[in-house]
Amino acid sequence: MVLRVSCIDSSAVCLLGVQMVCENARFLWQGGFQSILELEQILDSQSIDILISEIRIGKDDMLDYWHMHSNRYDGTKLILYTYNDNPTHIARAASCGAWDYITKRQPTRRLVESCNSVSQVNRPNGSIIPMAKEYFCTVPNYQGSEAKTLTPKERQVLAHLAFGLSNREVSASMGISLETVKEHVQNVLRKLKTKDRTAAAVWAIRNGLPKLNVDPIGLVADGHAE
Repeated sequence: MVLRVSCIDSSAVCLLGVQMVCENARFLWQGGFQSILELEQILDSQSIDILISEIRIGKDDMLDYWHMHSNRYDGTKLILYTYNDNPTHIARAASCGAWDYITKRQPTRRLVESCNSVSQVNRPNGSIIPMAKEYFCTVPNYQGSEAKTLTPKERQVLAHLAFGLSNREVSASMGISLETVKEHVQNVLRKLKTKDRTAAAVWAIRNGLPKLNVDPIGLVADGHAE
C-alpha cells in the first residue's frame, strides 16, 4: 500500500521539509497547503490517507476544524506535527481523534514511523495519543470534602475542564452527548461552589489532579491517577 500524504502548515519551509521526508520515505505526496481553504479546494477532488498538520494555520485552529469537519475527510488520519508541546493541545488532539501528536523537535524518522503505522492500523509505540486517552479514562482521586460529592463521571469531566477542553471536546473524549456534558459541568460547578469553569479547573489542580507530564522530546505521559 502506497500511502497518500499531504501537509498543511503556514510555513513554506516546513512544507518543503515534510515533502522531502515523505518523498524519501516513498510516500505519494499529494500536496502542501498554507491555508484550510487551499486544503478544501484540492481535497474535495482527491483522497488522502494522512494529513500532517500544525495546530495553528494562520488564524485557524486545526483541532477545532477537525472536530467540526473530519467527516469531510473520511478515512484520513490526522497527524499533528507541531512546535507546541502544551498538554492542553495534546488532550484536545486526543479528543478530536487525531492519529498521532509529534513535536518538530523529534527526529523526522518519528514522523515516518507514524505514517507507516497508519497502514498497519496500529499506532507506534510511545505515541502520546493512546496515553492521553488512558489518562482521561482514569477517575481522579481528588482531595477535599467537596470531592466526595462528585460522581465518577463528574470527576472525569472536571479533569477535562482543568485542561481547558470545550464541552464539544469533552463529549467526543468521553463518548457522551453534549447535553450530558453540560449537565455534568453544571453539577460540578454547583457541588464545588465555583462560579465558572476556570475556578473549577483551579480547584482540581489544587486538590490532587494528576499531571499529564510531557517530555518535549519523547512525549511520554505519566502521573496517572491511582
